[in-house]
Amino acid sequence: MRVVPTDDHGDIDLNCWKLTLPVDASGSTDGKATEIPVTKLVSGYNDSYFKKNANGSVTFWCPVTGAKTEGTEYPRSELREMLDPGDPSVNWTAQGTHILDAECRISKIPSSSKVIIGQIHSYTGKAKPLVKLQYFKNRIEALVKVSPTAGKDKKLTFPNIEFNTAISYQFQLNDGLLTITVNGESQSQDIIDSNSGWGDETFYFKAGVYVQDNEGDESEGAQATFSKLAVTHNAKR
Repeated sequence: MRVVPTDDHGDIDLNCWKLTLPVDASGSTDGKATEIPVTKLVSGYNDSYFKKNANGSVTFWCPVTGAKTEGTEYPRSELREMLDPGDPSVNWTAQGTHILDAECRISKIPSSSKVIIGQIHSYTGKAKPLVKLQYFKNRIEALVKVSPTAGKDKKLTFPNIEFNTAISYQFQLNDGLLTITVNGESQSQDIIDSNSGWGDETFYFKAGVYVQDNEGDESEGAQATFSKLAVTHNAKR
């Protein structure tokens, strides 16, 4: 399947992102997922899984048959925030204010009906995702990890999100208070109160399509077009 351009206008700065693709270094879906570094991404990189459209928006496509990153079950076409383009260990803490603003439209979903369109991921220790923002059956589910070491999630639900309509979302982490806003509705959780271990972690944002399905043929998968993706930090790292 090729990436299909949309009419969603945008202007996305890729200078602080690297890209994970659902293919290996040879272009096959059999090996380990490869990455496109910041320098190559900002030089006009385009392929079947990531397309910078003429209107400034970015379209991600990921088949369920795609290559996966080490230790994961599902493929992705997904950006990973890079504060330092050459060093993935340079990230940010729960202190200060950290914001990701995004606008997107999901135009294809797998048979599981699940796709993750944004994350705050931890870096240290076992590197668990603090939050995964998942589209599932006309709703958005924010799956917030209770502990950096345990598997349990707290689910925050945002209903009435129709398929193939505009979705705006924001992650804001302000001195340990996580606020998630979807289409103007906000829900919050103090992650340090939930588990003080989060205070020892560092974090980075992710955005794109992380398909929660690995069964089917190469025509099945998820596609989304982002018209906005903006990061703001106000803190010591």
